[in-house]
Amino acid sequence: MKLYYIPTTRAVRPRWLLEEMGIDYELITVSMEMSRQPEYRKLHPHGKVPVLVDEKATIFESAAICAYLADKYLEKGFAPAINSLARAYYYQWLFYASLTLEAPVEQYMFNVLPNLPEKLLPKTTQTKVSLEEAKQWFSRVCQPLNELLQDNDYLVENRFTAADIVTGGVLLWALKLGMLTEESPVKAYITKLSERPALKKADVDVYAKL
Repeated sequence: MKLYYIPTTRAVRPRWLLEEMGIDYELITVSMEMSRQPEYRKLHPHGKVPVLVDEKATIFESAAICAYLADKYLEKGFAPAINSLARAYYYQWLFYASLTLEAPVEQYMFNVLPNLPEKLLPKTTQTKVSLEEAKQWFSRVCQPLNELLQDNDYLVENRFTAADIVTGGVLLWALKLGMLTEESPVKAYITKLSERPALKKADVDVYAKL
């Protein structure tokens, strides 16, 4: 099993899950030059990370990789049983993190890091949302999480799953960017997740040093 990876990116999320599971894998750090090569574009059409190569499967998108791994190693306990009610909420938070929670964080990031490459998002749209608008947007989309985490440590059945890894990966960006300045259940949640040994190992390069 191979994971193509760049530090501080979404590739931290599947690496974190692999470390939590204790699964052997080969980590391949992708350089900017490598990402432009035709051979790499066969793995990821946009030259991005992460990419997981597992036997005959080649998968990109961090949440998809995490969902795949959690199901492949279901006995490890990082996803609810296939036909359980909890599975519905697990899907909900996986998609919420990727589609709803991450959007304002990404917009905020483009405002504070204006030299990010255009392949991430066209320059003309990178700062269409202002810094203040992104913060307000983020606060709104955090509200359902704050309500849930008021009385729970984790998102699904109050136990740690891949949904926490994908959501935690987004919130860790927000924390490092300075978006979580006030105390809240969400801030307490990501602070606790950041202490997990598997995350510290997965992001030993820079990202998990809070």
